[in-house]
Amino acid sequence: MRVEAYFFLGVTAFFIVIGGIYAFTAYEDAGTTMLAASALLGLLAGGYLLLISRRITPRPEDRPDATIADGAGARTEFPAASIWPFALAFGATALATGFVFGVWVIVLGGAIFALAAIGYVAESRGQAE
Repeated sequence: MRVEAYFFLGVTAFFIVIGGIYAFTAYEDAGTTMLAASALLGLLAGGYLLLISRRITPRPEDRPDATIADGAGARTEFPAASIWPFALAFGATALATGFVFGVWVIVLGGAIFALAAIGYVAESRGQAE
């Protein structure tokens, strides 16, 4: 997890530098506050990951002597090609769009979403073939 921690701490450093430049050139409070908040969010994530990486045993990604075989996990079976994820996304999009265009789109999107969710779950359990 050290790579991820250093990535987020790099994001923190980036936002601190950009926020400092912005604060001294723009003289605008809202943008400076948002850049400071972005730096703090990066520090939160990076600090947490760095703290956790010290408590757990190093993963193969964190060890310089690791081999490819060390990172190989259990192999599983991938699901077959299916139309249900597309239908689920279409229903969710229609449902969210309904909040702009009206109740009838919410009803239509909700129905598509519900049917797609039922179809996707049934197919993943091997009942619908």
